[in-house]
Amino acid sequence: MCGAALARPNVPSVPPTPSRRLRSREELADYLLDIGATLAAYGCPSYRLEDVIRRIAELEGYRAEPFALPTGLFLRVRPNEGDRVPDVYRMTRMSEWGVDLDRLTLVDEIFNDVVVRRSTIEQARARIRGVIAKPACWSPPLVWAATMACGGAVAVFFRGSAIDVLASAIVGVVLGATRFLLVTPAQRLLNDFFGGLFAAACAWICTHFWHDASAPIIVIAGAISLFPGMTFTTGLAELAQKNLVSGGARLMEAAITTLLVLFGVALLAGLGELSGEKIEFVRRSVEGRGLSLPYQAVALVVASLSFAVIFQVPRRFLWGALLSGATGYVVTSLATKHLPLHIAAFCAALAVCALANGLARATARPAQLFMLPGLMLLVPGSFGFRSLGALLSTGELAVLSGVSQGFAMVLIGIALVVGILVANVVLPPRKLL
Repeated sequence: MCGAALARPNVPSVPPTPSRRLRSREELADYLLDIGATLAAYGCPSYRLEDVIRRIAELEGYRAEPFALPTGLFLRVRPNEGDRVPDVYRMTRMSEWGVDLDRLTLVDEIFNDVVVRRSTIEQARARIRGVIAKPACWSPPLVWAATMACGGAVAVFFRGSAIDVLASAIVGVVLGATRFLLVTPAQRLLNDFFGGLFAAACAWICTHFWHDASAPIIVIAGAISLFPGMTFTTGLAELAQKNLVSGGARLMEAAITTLLVLFGVALLAGLGELSGEKIEFVRRSVEGRGLSLPYQAVALVVASLSFAVIFQVPRRFLWGALLSGATGYVVTSLATKHLPLHIAAFCAALAVCALANGLARATARPAQLFMLPGLMLLVPGSFGFRSLGALLSTGELAVLSGVSQGFAMVLIGIALVVGILVANVVLPPRKLL
């Protein structure tokens, strides 16, 4: 799901020699499977995961051929040329995945300790089990509060009124609660649908009592945590890395999630039309009159910290989330005044990724830790929602608007990916992650 660094990583120069090869291929394969499954579960993209596995195997004197998907990991560890021994195969399936930057950082420390021989594979596997079992860095109530604050802050960015900000925060509260109430796999599938339905219901109520309330702003800002903008961008990045299966799967996941949210909104809109009321929940532009600059600054701080809590950024690195979010917001604000939107997105992604790589080099931590909070302010999830909403509308102009919005979403996603690629060439990270 994350926009991790795309450049080929540097690793400690520890050349494998026969005297150092104390680990069997079976032992190494089990370790690589543990590392790979854990990284995938906590937000490492498939192309980066495969690169990590291959490089670790090279340092151990073997060759690994991983095949990573969002839902599984297949691994073959091969002997060197001339060794007449069978290949070692491993496979695991992931039923749960998300983003947990605290655990991702801990796993990064573990496999780097193994690479430089500060830890054995047995110790590393025990430490990985400890990372999986440890409680989350930020408790569920705090994540719930962050989801609420995120909805209100995004409404400020869309220049909504005070009513829009309050209603979006209320939608965020309910969406955060559904993550604890809908716990079974079948129920979780309905989370996106119910989120869109409640966001539309809240917008419908607000427009009845306050004429200056904006239904599109309330729907998009309140349900912003449901939109799969980062999944869409990661899918494009994986396609750019020629990881076609994983990239296609992520794009399909993003499309289904958006459709579920949209159907919840469309269902309430259809019921409204049956009662003789027609409310425009989706339109081409969602910006209102807006609050003043001090409110924008407060919203920036709130949004950056909210994304940090949602993605489990360690407490000692909250300053990185603030710096990343501020960089993305400032560059975007300045660039959109003079440049087309996709060029502004490219410039912002380039700045955020370069900053993240620089901080990663200075702190010896994964670049993802500093990159994700800033990128979350840039991902084009709301464009996809608006484009599908326009396609569902009647009339030729609405369809053309939907196609235009869809193309803008893809163009912005590509601009973000290229910005990350260029930043990793200009200032590459030093670490595997």
